[in-house]
Amino acid sequence: MSKIAQELLTKTGGQLVPATVQFASKPKTLYELLNVQPLNGYRFKVMPEHWYQKGFDKCWYEVHRVKYKLYKDQPTHGKAWGILYWNGKAVNESPKEIRGGLKFSWRPYESPHENGVFYDADRAGTMERRRTRQLRAFIEEQKKSE
Repeated sequence: MSKIAQELLTKTGGQLVPATVQFASKPKTLYELLNVQPLNGYRFKVMPEHWYQKGFDKCWYEVHRVKYKLYKDQPTHGKAWGILYWNGKAVNESPKEIRGGLKFSWRPYESPHENGVFYDADRAGTMERRRTRQLRAFIEEQKKSE
């Protein structure tokens, strides 16, 4: 058995995972998500994954135009234009360029509250303060060791 096949079997616990399952389970860029939609994603609602995780309920982009660039013979790069809806209201009348198409993971729009996802600002602030204290302690420890 080849090394590649052995690595696949060990990584998947002895079961081969088809390429389509691997593609479906990995985070998608905006262009990978729109490429598989009918009509090139026209009027398709998308949202960045971090908006979903923070519980932004009525915030999404409605895609109106996509221009793909080929990267390694796949349309995984490009530009997209759409209308931003924030709290259910259109922010702009005409489509504007959607930024962060490659930078963020994207998903089809669905309300996070339907799935029980809520953003707790107090908890996030507590976690941030704890990270800051740990970072300061680490920096002081590094200075003492020098």
